[in-house]
Amino acid sequence: GAGSAHEIVPSFLQTLLEGSVEHLYTGPISQYKVDDLTRAALTALKECIDELSPEHVKALVNLLVMIS
Repeated sequence: GAGSAHEIVPSFLQTLLEGSVEHLYTGPISQYKVDDLTRAALTALKECIDELSPEHVKALVNLLVMIS
């Protein structure tokens, strides 16, 4: 069954930071139907994240680990 938001959100965010958009669809959000507009938004968001410096990505991952 679907996990709770408390389980999905950290995994979703970590995958956005460290994985690929494809990993999102096979991992954290695999049990959901994602429409084309949302797919486009996720792709654009991932492109922005990929432009962050490695230090910024590491800081965000560290924050995610602290709050989860």
